[in-house]
Amino acid sequence: MAEPALRLRGPARLTLGAALTIYVGAAGWLVWRTSILEAYSDMYDWVARWRQLQADGDIGRYLWSPHNFHHLVWTFAVLDLDIRAFGAKSYLFLAVGVACLALVAAMLAWAGAAAAGRGLRLVGGGVAAALCLMGCNVLDATADINTTYVHALVFAVAAILLAEAPGERSRLRRAAALACAAAAGLGSAAGLAVWPALLFSAWRRGDRGASLAVVVAGGGFSLLYLVGQAPGAGAAASVGTGLAGHLSEAGALVLNYLGLPWGRALPALGWLFGLVILAISLAALGFKGRRGADWSERAAVGLIVFSLTTALMAGAARTGVIAPSLVPMRYSVFLEPLHVGLWLLALPYVRSASARRPQAFEAAVVAVSVVLLAHQAVMAAYAVRTADANLRFIADFRNGLRYPQMQPIVYSDIKLIVAPADWMKREGFYQRELRPDPPPQRISGPGISASSPGP
Repeated sequence: MAEPALRLRGPARLTLGAALTIYVGAAGWLVWRTSILEAYSDMYDWVARWRQLQADGDIGRYLWSPHNFHHLVWTFAVLDLDIRAFGAKSYLFLAVGVACLALVAAMLAWAGAAAAGRGLRLVGGGVAAALCLMGCNVLDATADINTTYVHALVFAVAAILLAEAPGERSRLRRAAALACAAAAGLGSAAGLAVWPALLFSAWRRGDRGASLAVVVAGGGFSLLYLVGQAPGAGAAASVGTGLAGHLSEAGALVLNYLGLPWGRALPALGWLFGLVILAISLAALGFKGRRGADWSERAAVGLIVFSLTTALMAGAARTGVIAPSLVPMRYSVFLEPLHVGLWLLALPYVRSASARRPQAFEAAVVAVSVVLLAHQAVMAAYAVRTADANLRFIADFRNGLRYPQMQPIVYSDIKLIVAPADWMKREGFYQRELRPDPPPQRISGPGISASSPGP
């Protein structure tokens, strides 16, 4: 029996379309409103690295040497081109960061629309795009030091979709998926999480050839990633706690990570948000993506495994460094695949509901449209507040002020960057913003930052 034709009718379709237009428009406005183009934090280390390149000409060392364990090949390539071709204004960082976030949203929206099927493509693709373009995620595209995350994410998502999308799995497509997986690791070490995701998906669908290829390519690349690493690089340890305490803290960090972004609004309940997400995700991995499953189901499983692996990596590397309840919001972007993966798994049930009770479904679509707008408004307010707090610290440093609260944002030891900052000012490196400085504010604590462990 043929499936009944589905169609989202006039008012509901118009409401959802208008809501998504405003939602995406708000994300675009946030690109300008939250942009930070001046140097701060890791950017000082990156520019020092570029200056060393000018002295010794060692492009291999410049691109490959690890920075806090990460091989930031794409970041350093962008930095070099931004300085040489665009006058060290951060415009290229901003353009690449926004393009990466937009591509992730577009790929996952395509997957959502395809999984939703005829008549519900706007619902499937629109909600997937909304999950990617939350205001808090825009912050990872508009500050140079955060763009490493979207550099990794865009290739990881591409790798998973290339491996699972409908159509023949030709050798060329498999090779492209493996190449994208390797490229993800060149954006950030978190990109290494794509290898377990590809392996799990290949194993669940019973593809031994693909499983072997992932093991060989992923294992080789992971070993290569260790080249140049200092002993103990990336390791973190809790001080004053035993193994049980360390594992407990790591577990709490993982749960709070999985609770992003909503857990940051209620830090005391962040672990509970994460526990719910973890339980749902593990259930999805246990029952979905088996041999013979639809491609969207298999892709969803891979996306979920990627995000869960990044959570485990954060727990292993950041325990003892950040308080579990204050997991930085910048990590939220790595949960986009998990959120969209769960949405892909929900879409068959959504489609069934729309066929059984079309009027109730359309009313639900209108309600979801309102919720999306309200959610984006809250996220936009958070993003603006965070970016303004960070830029205020940067502006104060630029204007010669010095106080302890600026250190977590501007640099961990202000004394170390006074001379580099003076040199950059003389050279005109990273001295402009797209927007005016936010008004001065009374400083009474560490501030609010998406790029530091603070709230």
